[in-house]
Order: sequence, then C-alpha cells, then structure tokens
Amino acid sequence: MNKEKGGIDMTGRIAVETLTLSEISDLFRQSFEIAFPKSKGSIDNTMKKISRAKISEYKWIKTYEEFRGAKLNFYCQKVPNLDSPIVSVAMTHRTTKGLILIVLDTSNGGIPTNGIAKRGWDKWVKIHTAHFCERYAERIMKVEKPTFQIGSEGLMFADTLGPVRVTDNISEGIDEIEFQFKEGQAYGYRDDKSKITYFRTVYSNDMLKGNRLNFHHEWKVPLDQLYELFKRD
Repeated sequence: MNKEKGGIDMTGRIAVETLTLSEISDLFRQSFEIAFPKSKGSIDNTMKKISRAKISEYKWIKTYEEFRGAKLNFYCQKVPNLDSPIVSVAMTHRTTKGLILIVLDTSNGGIPTNGIAKRGWDKWVKIHTAHFCERYAERIMKVEKPTFQIGSEGLMFADTLGPVRVTDNISEGIDEIEFQFKEGQAYGYRDDKSKITYFRTVYSNDMLKGNRLNFHHEWKVPLDQLYELFKRD
C-alpha cells in the first residue's frame, strides 16, 4: 500500500477522469467536510488584515488541495456594512468531456416556485459544464473573449438566487429544469436521489422568448425584492 509519512493512505490522491457525476459530487462533499474547518482561521486572519487596512471591499480566493486531487476554492468577498465575508465554495474537475465546476448548493436543488425552501445545507451540489461557464462569461458578464476561468470566477462572486421550475420529467427522480436569476436563466437537470443539479447552458434575459420570457416576467419583481434584501453593498 502506497503511504506517505504518518501512515496516510495516498492511493486516493490521484485524480480520476472516469468518475461519474455522483462520484465527483461525493468527492467534492468529502473534500469540503475536511477543508471547511481549515478555511475558517485563514479567512478570519485575512479579514482582520483587511479591517486594519480600512478596506471596505475586497475579493480573494483561498485554495485547499485534499485527497484524490480534489482542489477546493473558497471565493471570499468583503463587502461594505457586513462584518463577515461572503464565501462560496467550488471545485474544478476535468472529465473526459471537458472541465466542470462543482459548487456547494446552499439552496438544496433550487428554491421551488412556491417559495418554500429547505433550511441549512442538505448535501446538494451544483455542476456547471465548461460550456455553461463560457456562455455565462459571454452572455451574463458580457466578456469579449469568454473563457471557463472567467465565467467560473464571475459565477462564484455573483448572486444567483432564484426559483427553479420543472419543465419535464426524464425518469424517476430526474427532472429537466429552468432556473431564473436576476440576469438570466440557466437550463439543465436535477437528480433528487444523488442531490445534484446539472446546468448545461445559460441565457441572458434579452435572449428569452415565449414561455421562458413569461417565467422571467413572472419573477422579475419578486427577484428584485429578493436581491434588494440580500444585496452585498
């Protein structure tokens, strides 16, 4: 058995590109449980330095590499009028079909259109394809030369609150979904059993037509009110 000093098994530290989405999600969850306690001290120390320098707005990324090559990024943001930073957590993983961004989903599969959501994280994750991140950079951030990295960082530092509606049932426990946030709509699938939402692409609000545009109009005022309530500045 391959072990490093201290007797820790190293066989699980090699990233495997053939993992299923469920296995990748489990890897992310396990890594988060390990890295999250470690992150608190580092984030608190950075916040103290920012406060001493009298800086009101600041963004930084803290990275932790755990087992099996899982590298978690903590996207931290100090904003005015808040004593604690806003922190989002994600992991980038390369699959045989390209890069994906795995994100801690504190909305637990999205806020239902009836407005009743679960409280507290219930192990849900969101997965965004490389195409999604590139289109997010292009269509939401309006970047001239969109890339996966630009889109993923923009996504992690943004507010993406909003309702999710089911548009089709694919099989037992798996639904096709549309997710409305302030700047646009995301499209993909939700697996209730594995607790995964999978987003494949995104449209800006000015691209919406038909029933999708109606969904946007239906939620425009409630979303404006929600963003005002939880705005970062």
